[in-house]
Amino acid sequence: MLGVLGFGGLVGALTTSALRGDPTPGTALVRPNPGTPANSDIHALARLEPASGLITVGARPGVRVEALKVSEGDDVQVGTLLAVLEGHAQAQRQLELAEAEKANADHQRRLQRDKLALARASEDQLKQPRHDTAEQVAKLTRQKFQELTALEKTLSPLIEKDARAKYEIAQAAFQLEVAALKAELEVKTLDAEDSSRLKLRAIEDQETDDHGPATDVLARHIEIAQEALKQTEVRALSPGVVLEVLARPGEVTNGALLTMGDLREMVAKTEVYQSDVGRVALGDPGEVMLQPRAIPGTVVQIGRVVAGNQLRDLDPRALQDLRVVTVTIALNDAKEAAKYVRRQVDVTIRSRPVEPK
Repeated sequence: MLGVLGFGGLVGALTTSALRGDPTPGTALVRPNPGTPANSDIHALARLEPASGLITVGARPGVRVEALKVSEGDDVQVGTLLAVLEGHAQAQRQLELAEAEKANADHQRRLQRDKLALARASEDQLKQPRHDTAEQVAKLTRQKFQELTALEKTLSPLIEKDARAKYEIAQAAFQLEVAALKAELEVKTLDAEDSSRLKLRAIEDQETDDHGPATDVLARHIEIAQEALKQTEVRALSPGVVLEVLARPGEVTNGALLTMGDLREMVAKTEVYQSDVGRVALGDPGEVMLQPRAIPGTVVQIGRVVAGNQLRDLDPRALQDLRVVTVTIALNDAKEAAKYVRRQVDVTIRSRPVEPK
């Protein structure tokens, strides 16, 4: 009986030690190891990612992919065309039509301005001579009318009985009076045109201006066509490397097209056990194990949210369901780490010593 109790106590002690994370004699350390001694290194699992994160580039779900313009491993810059979606050719033609309409309207305005310039030059050159001639004609016509009127009075006794002569003189006087009135009206018309010429030219300038309402309408048509074309193109919003292509030409996408990331700076997203994270400080050194070498790094961010672990140790003896905090370690050698994006790695954080109370 005592032997059984002794064996049970030994098993209980071993179980408590294993749950606490203490290494058992003769076995290798299993990571993560929650509950490590206060002044020991912190061991945890991490995943390698770009410092700016992994970017999933997508499109509207249900749209067909016409073409992919990049392949895995391609370097892309901001604005690089990544994919072409259905309706691209039609949207391109709509844009070309809108641009052609605006170009035609611009051409017509230029021609109209040229015509107005020629007409104004001729008008300005003939304005004064026309006015002088109209005044002279009006003056001479009125003078002839007055002379004929005076002559009619003089000849009136002589032609009293000659009805034909009286009619002809009266008809001539009437025609001269009408001509005089027309000539005087022409002078007044020219004076009125002179007074309104500046206002009329201002209106003509507005009609042929490149920034008028008609031009704005055509410009809006182009903007709408450009936006419609953009909806059929997928372009990079940041620089990076294409890591994985998730769609193929001809497929109806579910939203995701490819994954990319900026590999110039790499980090290890480390899951630190909740009881150990209090010993981690910004600037603490760390190491990421990438066989056959270790890549040094520095703690640059400590999370505030405690959550369940996403990474699983392949060792069946390791605890699987843990409460962890994400700690970000910036790696000194991004080039080497960039070869293994999303790889699960072992991390050691050289935590600061705990001062005795």
